Amino acid sequence: MNIYLIHTLCRRVLHDREFRRQILESPEAAVSSMPFSDEERAALLAGDVGRLNREGASGFLLLILSRFEVFGLKLPVFNRRMRTGVLA
Repeated sequence: MNIYLIHTLCRRVLHDREFRRQILESPEAAVSSMPFSDEERAALLAGDVGRLNREGASGFLLLILSRFEVFGLKLPVFNRRMRTGVLA
């Protein structure tokens, strides 16, 4: 898992308004614009922050995705997935 690249995506969501607009409108296209593996892309698009965190991604940086509700990650969903690792 390329943690640096995942962190880069989180920082782009925070700082790059055009990228943020794109990822909210078309998450698949935005994620595909970066060199993620199929495994990383699937975890991101599913909003599987629990797995990303277990693999080494910073919970603090992943929280940025929740701030803007990227990948459907409203705060209660984000918190549940971080605690339990369950996508429900």
